[in-house]
Amino acid sequence: MAPLPGAPPRGWRHQLFGSLLGQLRLAAFTSVFLGFSAASAFTLAINRDCLLHHQNHDQRLEAGSLADALDRLVADPSATHAAQLRGELERRSGRERFFWVQRGDGALLLPGPVVGELVALPRLVGQAMTAHGNAWSLRSFTPLLIGTDRRLVKDPEGNSYLTYTLHRSPEGSQLWVAEDISTNVASLRSMLLGLAVVWILSLVLTLVAISVFTRRLLQPLRDLHRMAAGVTSESLASSHLKLEKAPLEVEELAQSFNGLLDRLALAWSQQRHFVGLVSHELRNPLMIIGGYLRRLQRRGQNLDPEQMRALATTEAETHRITRMLNDLLDLSRSESGQLQMVLAPVAVDEVLTTACDLARSQLSRPLLLTLPEEAAEGPIRAVAETDRLQQVLLNLIENADKYSPPGRPISLELTRNDAELCISVRDQGIGIPPEDIPKVFDRFHRGRNAIEHERGSGLGLSVVKLLVEAMGGSIDVDSEIAVGSRFHIHLPAAQ
Repeated sequence: MAPLPGAPPRGWRHQLFGSLLGQLRLAAFTSVFLGFSAASAFTLAINRDCLLHHQNHDQRLEAGSLADALDRLVADPSATHAAQLRGELERRSGRERFFWVQRGDGALLLPGPVVGELVALPRLVGQAMTAHGNAWSLRSFTPLLIGTDRRLVKDPEGNSYLTYTLHRSPEGSQLWVAEDISTNVASLRSMLLGLAVVWILSLVLTLVAISVFTRRLLQPLRDLHRMAAGVTSESLASSHLKLEKAPLEVEELAQSFNGLLDRLALAWSQQRHFVGLVSHELRNPLMIIGGYLRRLQRRGQNLDPEQMRALATTEAETHRITRMLNDLLDLSRSESGQLQMVLAPVAVDEVLTTACDLARSQLSRPLLLTLPEEAAEGPIRAVAETDRLQQVLLNLIENADKYSPPGRPISLELTRNDAELCISVRDQGIGIPPEDIPKVFDRFHRGRNAIEHERGSGLGLSVVKLLVEAMGGSIDVDSEIAVGSRFHIHLPAAQ
């Protein structure tokens, strides 16, 4: 399945073993591979047993008189019995199958030259005895095909002979047989080749079928992921997952997720209502408190300087809390669709001058304003709302003051082109880390250096972005650590 938005890139190992699709494919293919392998091994084992059983049956029928002759020779080791055994060996042996005897003392009794064509018989017998004297290698698969008590030897012409003991007398003499199985080996090789081809083709076709089937099986989960990724706080109430032809378990998951969305939508609605209500109810008492504080300051002739500083601090904190409540109220109104803007041509240069005058009354640092030369000829207008634009500027000035060392100036500059106006607010403060710049306008987000430097709610810049975009503009920022930040507000120019 695709990674979640914003998730770090994943390697092929994680995609194969970490995803449900990869694990299903791996498990299915492993099961099929083991099944085919077991079936192939079972088929080979059956063919081997049938072949060896048939050979053993024929050989033991023909070798019955040889075993009797050997037992007689063991009981009475006379020349007569030895000649009878040799004659029996010559009569029973041929090119496809021949017999010999190994006496208890190690001496070999071979068929005579009547066999004729087997001119390499002594060499073959020597190879067989040497092969039976050596142990099987652990890396050899031959014992699985011919058994552990048998060995394969080849004559100079390349024919394969299967050799093993047919009969063993009590005193240690053994009756051996070597049978030409070249035809059987060729048949077995053909069978193995055909089985390998069928095995590989079946695995490839099975892998393709498993890939198609698992992808189709997990498609409802992909749809669920896609629809869930599109859910936002604004669409909680209207976002319900609808899946067609999904498995029962996925349908149950979608129903549970829809129930969760309904509960979240209700909780979010209640939260917005609560925030809006609290912000509205607290704003009026704070305005009254601020009014009384200003009145006390104007009539504070009988107050000492310490008391006057306390009143000024209290008024500043009251003003800060009032702005925070206004921000919360704007966010609540925006989320409920009740944030209203009356857009009209606004003299931006006049709004900038007013905002700077208000800010200077509360700041203890220089505040520099730069206007274009054409401002002397008449107002420079943009499509906006005066009070909201002033609120945006004051928020940016307050933000710059909060994160700048004392004494360093804050600069505001207005520029204009044919299509838009640009207001720049620049500070010489701590700057914003590069990894925090994409999130600087997110609600409640604060950079790590900002948290260490100054307390705050993390709402100011998100409200600024909200109001600027509601006026049809945009805002961006560039910053450098320990150098400062510059916020750029772009507003459509009035025609």
